[in-house]
Amino acid sequence: MKKYRYIVMLAVIVLFSGCTNREERKEIKEISYMTSSFGVLSKAVEVNIEDATKKIFINNDYSRSGVPNKIENIPESDFEIYRISDIRKFEGKINKMRISNWKEKYVNKDIMDGYQWSLTIKYKDGEAKSIYGSNDQPKKYDELIRVLFNTEE
Repeated sequence: MKKYRYIVMLAVIVLFSGCTNREERKEIKEISYMTSSFGVLSKAVEVNIEDATKKIFINNDYSRSGVPNKIENIPESDFEIYRISDIRKFEGKINKMRISNWKEKYVNKDIMDGYQWSLTIKYKDGEAKSIYGSNDQPKKYDELIRVLFNTEE
């Protein structure tokens, strides 16, 4: 009887160990995020993990004109550059959000006018993940925005 009990316990352990949600942690190289309304960027950030820097753009006049509409169109002089003092701590915060498990799209079709956002994570192995949202977002979105735009790290 004891023999069968151990076999059942072993089978349960093997079964449950295969069911855990283990996430492969890939090393991040760069993070790009932007949000817009009516096609005009209101905020953007680019994080370079290797250089431990983040470039932040805040467009206070976004409601007046259609420029810029892409992160590539932002003049370098319009970015504020910040050093990330503890890049491992920063990466830990990003990894806790499990962005690699986020869906590719978050769209609320019931809202006509609102905001759009996009996030691109580039990994050191050359792969990338792009995520887009329109009037909808994943659970950890607000936490991500706080970490990305925090200038006191």
